[in-house]
Amino acid sequence: MSYQAIAKRLRLPTGREVALLDGLKFCYDLSETDAVILFELLRGKEYTVDSLTDLLNLSKATINRGLTKLVELGFVERIREKRSQVGRPRYRYSISNPKRIVSRIMKDFEQCSEAFKNALREAFRELVSKT
Repeated sequence: MSYQAIAKRLRLPTGREVALLDGLKFCYDLSETDAVILFELLRGKEYTVDSLTDLLNLSKATINRGLTKLVELGFVERIREKRSQVGRPRYRYSISNPKRIVSRIMKDFEQCSEAFKNALREAFRELVSKT
């Protein structure tokens, strides 16, 4: 499973440790489950809800919530299966270009960092000019 990747700890200047998951939560409001699903799909394979349920040992409802969020964020593609039977539609989920998604996440983190740096710079400038 991809849990080790998102659980990797980073040491901040204060000595506090945070996980990559904390950054994903902050930037995209992803839960741990959402991140695990994302990292699994970044392998470049195609999955059904059932296959992810079996692989990750999670409920279908949990998998469906995570996939819905990842589709809404534009990370994951949802493809309707062609069926000759009547009934509920079935879908397959994948990331057709994992490198593009990784690049987008890296760019988003850079933008997030820049936004914080600019806000801090402005706040400090205001503090210094008032003293």
